[in-house]
Amino acid sequence: MSKILLVDVGGTNIRYAVYDSDSSDINDVHKTKFETKVFEEILKKIIDVNNVDQLVISAAGPKIDNTISMTNKNFVLNSDELRKKFNLKKCYLLNDWEAIAYSYDYVFDDIKFIKNGKKFNNQTLFLGPGTGLGAALLIDNKIVVSTEIGNTGNTTQFLRTNFNFEIPENITLEEIISGTGISNLYKFKTGMTLRAEEIFNKYLENDQESLDVINGFIKCLAQTLSDLSLTFLPGNGILLAGSLIRSLYQFIDTKEFKENFVGVKKAVHREILDMISVGIITKERTPLYGNLGFYKRLS
Repeated sequence: MSKILLVDVGGTNIRYAVYDSDSSDINDVHKTKFETKVFEEILKKIIDVNNVDQLVISAAGPKIDNTISMTNKNFVLNSDELRKKFNLKKCYLLNDWEAIAYSYDYVFDDIKFIKNGKKFNNQTLFLGPGTGLGAALLIDNKIVVSTEIGNTGNTTQFLRTNFNFEIPENITLEEIISGTGISNLYKFKTGMTLRAEEIFNKYLENDQESLDVINGFIKCLAQTLSDLSLTFLPGNGILLAGSLIRSLYQFIDTKEFKENFVGVKKAVHREILDMISVGIITKERTPLYGNLGFYKRLS
């Protein structure tokens, strides 16, 4: 019997759970503040107390070989160094959205659909507007291709036309399509700095400025998913994850979303987009389930 430590490192918090290889699910998920100076001390304590011999860790940032340089913290993770330092049998390192894609076996029963579709291949696109914008493609429920789509800027010129206020030209996709993006948009419109949660609360109160921002954001999301659909052809659908999109779900006009998703593309491309489903994962802690899904595939 092995004990595997599953860890998800975010910009603000660390979430972790110790998984017993004889178990069928994750139990006792813990959360603690992420501070770079004490991260390894916390990790060592968890490993020692639980007699862990394997580690699967996910973090936000591009993975090059066995290293992730985090995009929202000045911090570098290397799986070989962690394995040696903590005397582990195995240590695996995943990009956070790579991990979320591997969660598919654990989340497919927890999906609410914005748009239904018809499956035409075994490719699933996972995407989430959180602090930034992450995306990964799952192929045949085996192979995961992670991306840095949030840091691109080719489509932002078009998205800027969805708003009745000026948006800077030199802006990345995740500076619009993310929780941070909502804050950016509100500041561009009003000059005021508010968190996405505060803007959303004002949206619920029918505040006009917040309505303009959130409705424009949802339109941008639909159009972005449309372009990504023609890029990756996810015939098994698009799955959106994260607390922001779960909060927005009940306020999305599905008819309007579909119109913006299909858009004014050529007939053959509209047919493809009509077949692609778009759903929201309602299950929480998807990176930890993804870490487990990755480990299960290895064994």
